[in-house]
Amino acid sequence: MKNDYSIGLTKISVPPTLLYSVIGKIRDVRKAVTMDAKRPKDLVYILGETRDELGGSEWFAQNGSVGSKVPQVNAKKAMKLYRALHRAITAGLVASCHDCSDGGLGVALAETAFAGGLGMHVDLKDVPYRGKKRNDYIMFSETASRFVVTIHPGNQRRFEKAMTGNVFAEIGFVSADGWFEVTGINGRLIVKDKINQLKEAWQKPLNF
Repeated sequence: MKNDYSIGLTKISVPPTLLYSVIGKIRDVRKAVTMDAKRPKDLVYILGETRDELGGSEWFAQNGSVGSKVPQVNAKKAMKLYRALHRAITAGLVASCHDCSDGGLGVALAETAFAGGLGMHVDLKDVPYRGKKRNDYIMFSETASRFVVTIHPGNQRRFEKAMTGNVFAEIGFVSADGWFEVTGINGRLIVKDKINQLKEAWQKPLNF
């Protein structure tokens, strides 16, 4: 795919890309789940194990590194997780769901929070992680086959039962205070920003 966009004297070009378009049928569109956090006090979960896989990541690029540990996909484990998540969504147990991709867990959490106009408080020590333990690695590793979901407290028991046999953990909660806070593995607060500031930073590259 080749894509160029011009605005005034500025030209933005996307590098030539091999594009796959995948379409799936939803039997009942009313059961589709969006990525935005829905209400305060909902619980935040990470689905899937995070590993030391920052090779080619946004975080390393920002810091002038490349890295050699690139994300590896375990198709068998991924499919097992996807099917369990699909069953949980179909059963109405999931309030929101967002994949972890560019920017890893940290970006997925922030996007979920500001998309819903709500705050979020997260503790990194609760994230299932394998590798060299560093806050930035846990936050920004781009390990594949992971999701951030929010769950109404009343659905917690049923949701956890539905996810049995997969790697997952409760890592925080949604708040009404508008703050995005992350506590590091040593128990210290490492991120505290208003969600509107994070949203402005996220939108800035496209604000001409």
